[in-house]
Amino acid sequence: MSEWKKTFCALCYHNCGLEIQTEGHRITKVRPDKDHPRTKGYICRKGMKIAYYQDHKERLTHPLKREGDQFVEISWDQAISEIAGKLKKLLDEHGPRALAYMGGGGQGCHVEA
Repeated sequence: MSEWKKTFCALCYHNCGLEIQTEGHRITKVRPDKDHPRTKGYICRKGMKIAYYQDHKERLTHPLKREGDQFVEISWDQAISEIAGKLKKLLDEHGPRALAYMGGGGQGCHVEA
């Protein structure tokens, strides 16, 4: 039997503590981490189902680029290079106030007040 490994759920801003068991790269069991300093053993339904999101058959695992009406797989290096080039062009043409950053979890943006 595999060991329990400590990790966290990234589906919202709480980042609840999880303990997981895996087989290879697949999550087989999930339980709350009672030692987590913030969530102290609590996880919601999404956290308990983290394997569904992690291992879903339709989950994207490589960058895709639109070419016409199709999406084609490209390398991470190409994706990062192209995005960085477009951001640099935007900064050069319009200045730093043309960009904004907003982070969010896997289920959308969750803002904590």
